[in-house]
Amino acid sequence: MEESNRRFIEGLRVGDRQIFAEIFESFYEPLCRYAVQRVYSEEIAEEIVQDIFVKLWIKRKELNVQTSLRAYLYRTALNRIINHKKHKDVQAAHHRHAMATATITAEPSSDVTEKELMMLAAKAVAAMPEKRRRVYELSRKEGLKYAEIADAMGISVKTVEAHLSAALEHMRKHLRDYLPVCFLLMMNYL
Repeated sequence: MEESNRRFIEGLRVGDRQIFAEIFESFYEPLCRYAVQRVYSEEIAEEIVQDIFVKLWIKRKELNVQTSLRAYLYRTALNRIINHKKHKDVQAAHHRHAMATATITAEPSSDVTEKELMMLAAKAVAAMPEKRRRVYELSRKEGLKYAEIADAMGISVKTVEAHLSAALEHMRKHLRDYLPVCFLLMMNYL
């Protein structure tokens, strides 16, 4: 094992922050470039590499490097990239399944028209408590931001968030049986 490699590993194990900073400076950019070539996203590549360095620091005392620190970091990056791609594949399969299920589920209810859905939604909004309904309408119909709603109603932003969260839960509850149809209608507009 070369001298700088041994110094890096021993420094890491004892928690030397200066050594960790040197390792970071030496390997962060090259690892990001390596990851970008495989995940095709700078943001995801940076997340992967940052996570590697966080875990490297957290698990520094248990560090078991058989070859070189460079090889260890690149192997770790490759493993994280593989895991990321597997996760994306699972998400894609789940999305395909959800779309197929939504299509199947929506068939029996497809006789519900867009106008009827709008009436059901309006009925659900009307059933909300007054303040919650006002927050929901200012947000969804008028497109105001949380701070603007808070100013207009003389309440805090946190209260706006709480009312809007409750309003959305209320809408989900009241339109639960029609969500697949709503989703399909939205897809037609996109």
